[in-house]
This record gives sequence, structure tokens and C-alpha cells, in this order.
Amino acid sequence: MAVEEEEIDAGEAQSRLEQMRSTCEALLRKINQLELDANEHKLVCEAIRPLDPGRKCFRMIGGVIVERTVAEVVPSVQQNMEQITGTMEKLTEQLKTQQQVADEYAAKHRLNGPRGGSGGGAAPKADEVEEGGAQGVLI
Repeated sequence: MAVEEEEIDAGEAQSRLEQMRSTCEALLRKINQLELDANEHKLVCEAIRPLDPGRKCFRMIGGVIVERTVAEVVPSVQQNMEQITGTMEKLTEQLKTQQQVADEYAAKHRLNGPRGGSGGGAAPKADEVEEGGAQGVLI
């Protein structure tokens, strides 16, 4: 298999690298979506936890609204939030692995394309926003 990779031309290598990076971008979008879902679950937990456990509440399950009590809903929402968080962690590890593979492939084939949105991940972008948040403000 290594012999086959050495024999590919630059255009095919670039195409494979772009495919790898698009996979990384798709993973990043999925992680961001799951982060939003986890935040929504957290808000719901914070909102209904102080309520009376016997109080009615409604929950949508598979497009159907069902009537439950707060005591029944809180554990299931908490469990869903924990599962979402676990999935986010697994996808984050998978993203790091995919990015490393793409970087090694680019180095091996001497491809120098910048890593668009997938390269830095979410952390450097957040740092840039914090450091330069007020720079573009005009009064």
C-alpha cells in the first residue's frame, strides 16, 4: 500500500488531502452541533431541577409530546446530556487523529495547502476572539 501512495501524482495527492480535511470539517461541525445540544440540555436541567418533583412537565420523544413529572424527566435529561458529552469527547479524539493523519499525509507528499477551518480546531479560534474581541469596534 505504501508503494501505491508514493506513485500518485500531485493532483491526486492534493485531492485526497482535501477529502481528508473535509472529513475533519464535517467532524468539527458535528462536535459544534452536539455542544449546542449539550448546552440546551444543561439549561433544561437548571430550569426544572428546583421545581416540585410531582409537577407535570411535557417532553418531546420522537416527535410526540408526552406528559411526565419533573422527577421522571430530570434523570433522563441528565443521562442524555452525559451521553452527548461522551460522544463529543469521542468525536474530538477522532478529529485530532484525522487532523494528524492529514498533516502527516501533507508532509509526506509535500503539499502546502493551508488547513482551512479544520486546522486549528475550535480552541485557537476561541483564543483569537478573546484576545482581539474589542479591536474591530468603532464608536
